[in-house]
Amino acid sequence: MGFNLAYITGSIGQVLRGLPITLTVVLFSTAAAFPLGFLLALLIRKRSRIGSRLGALFVSFMRGTPMIVQIYVVYFSLPPGLVFIAEQLKLPVDVYKINPLAFCLVVFALNTSAVFCEIFRSALHTVGPAQMEAALSNGLTEPQAYRRIIIPQMMEAACAPLANASIELMKNSSLVFYMTVMDIMGIIKTTAAEGYNYLEGYTLAWVIYLVLCYGVEFIWFLIEKRLKNRKAGGNLMEKRYA
Repeated sequence: MGFNLAYITGSIGQVLRGLPITLTVVLFSTAAAFPLGFLLALLIRKRSRIGSRLGALFVSFMRGTPMIVQIYVVYFSLPPGLVFIAEQLKLPVDVYKINPLAFCLVVFALNTSAVFCEIFRSALHTVGPAQMEAALSNGLTEPQAYRRIIIPQMMEAACAPLANASIELMKNSSLVFYMTVMDIMGIIKTTAAEGYNYLEGYTLAWVIYLVLCYGVEFIWFLIEKRLKNRKAGGNLMEKRYA
C-alpha cells in the first residue's frame, strides 16, 4: 500500500475551506476567555463565601472533565433547554435551526475561560499587594489600578502559560467535528473516508495543525517581546529621572 500523494494535492484546497471555522473557534474562544477568565480569577481571589466557591466549582468542572464530554453535554442538553425557554416565552424561534458552530463557541469559550482563570490567578500572585495599595493611595480607583498597573505586570508572567493554553485550544478545536461542524479535521475525515486515504488525510492534518500551532506560538512570542520592551523602557525612564 503506497502513499497517495495525489489525494493531498487534490484535496488541500477543499480542506483549507475549513480554516475559517477553526480560526473562528480559536479567536472567539480566546477573546471571550480573556475577560471571563480574569473576572473568574478575581472572583475566586476575593474569597467571598458564595461567589468564590461557585467560581472554583466551575473551574474544577471545566478542567476536570474531558473536552469531548463537555461537547456532548452542551450539544445534547443546551438545545432542549433553549426550546423550553422559547416555549415558555412564546418566542417564534426554531432552536434546531441554529448553526452548531454557536454551540461550539459556547463550549470552547467556557472551557478556555476556566484555563485562563488559573493562569491569571497564578500571574496575579507575581504582583505584590503593595502595588494595589500604592495605586489606591495615589487616588486611582480599583479598576484603574488593575488596568494601568496590575494587568500590565501580570501579563508578562502570564504570556508563556497563555501561549501553551492557546496552542492546546488550537489542537482541541479539531473536536468540533463531533458537533457536526465541518472544520479542517471534519473535512479531512470526510474526504479521507471516501477513498480510504486515512494515512494521507491525517498526515495533511498533522502538517496543517503544526503550522497553525507554530503561528500561535509566534504571535505570543511577539506579544511577550513587546511587553518586555515596554517594561525595559519604563525602567530606563525611572533610572533617568531618579
